[in-house]
Amino acid sequence: MVNFDKIIKNGRKKMERLSGRAGNDYCSGMMSLPGLGWAGSGVSYTRNKKMFENYQIKSQIIGDNFTPDTTSFLFGFDLSAPIMVAPMSGIKSNLNGFISEKVFLKMILTSCSKCGMIGMCGDSFDTTQNYDVPELLSQNDGIAVCKPRSFDEIKKRIMLLKKVHVKVIGIDLDGIGGVFLSNEKKVFRKNAKELKEIRLLYHGPMFLKGILSLNDAQIAHDCGYDGVVVSNHGGRSFDYAAAPLSVLSQIAKTFKGKMTILVDGGISNGFETFICLALGADGVLIGREAVYAVVGGGRPGLISLLRKMQNELVKAMLFSNCRKISDISQKCIENYV
Repeated sequence: MVNFDKIIKNGRKKMERLSGRAGNDYCSGMMSLPGLGWAGSGVSYTRNKKMFENYQIKSQIIGDNFTPDTTSFLFGFDLSAPIMVAPMSGIKSNLNGFISEKVFLKMILTSCSKCGMIGMCGDSFDTTQNYDVPELLSQNDGIAVCKPRSFDEIKKRIMLLKKVHVKVIGIDLDGIGGVFLSNEKKVFRKNAKELKEIRLLYHGPMFLKGILSLNDAQIAHDCGYDGVVVSNHGGRSFDYAAAPLSVLSQIAKTFKGKMTILVDGGISNGFETFICLALGADGVLIGREAVYAVVGGGRPGLISLLRKMQNELVKAMLFSNCRKISDISQKCIENYV
């Protein structure tokens, strides 16, 4: 049996060694590379996790016995649970060459597939020249997410992805905060006109990641995007950003059923997944925890994490009397007093 706690502990220790910094210092500061990093003083990163403490799951344990059904249908994928691995890249820089980008992403995609879930492939400074995502997604189901590069660069990537019949493409708008890409002037803010032009490049589902306001969600919808990821890039984009949970319910109230709403930022277990779904998300993305699992235990480590999260989601549904994912609503949680 795989010892999950040992895997995560091992992953954290390896990250410390890779970065040459002890304790939590290995993921402090955007400029601290290698490492997972956070922006500035880490307020955005800290808020992401602390927000979950504001909620508690309401218990309703008297009633008929049932087995919760966690299956979900998102962006054309039948999933065993509405859990995805977030788009990650820059492995050479962030993990100090511990594993190659191609091997890392293949591990993400195959682990997710084994669990009936979907992984995403990111884009970074490291992939500016060597863009292996089309090859990987020609062999495995997954989602491609591009940084907000110039229109011509995004077009090149989308053309490559179309050739291998990728099902879903995202644009990581908060990628403008990336140190190397922004310093090299490889990423840019996008206005509504530019977003519409990008949307016309691909006829399949597309989403925008990095949305933290109702106004930006409205623009995404108006420009024809099929979904948004409510995200502050795991606290890595800019300091004092809104925590995704602080704006999620507002966005969901307006766009639930009109766009697919995903969320990421500090999610590490199935109970936090349940809270996100109750606040209106259709699915969640996990990032750092997935890295720890891969670094600490390879493919078995990530599979262990995904199954653990699904089992925790099942337990949260069982205790809250939710038979299926669509039963989860804001009525299932309350503010913690």
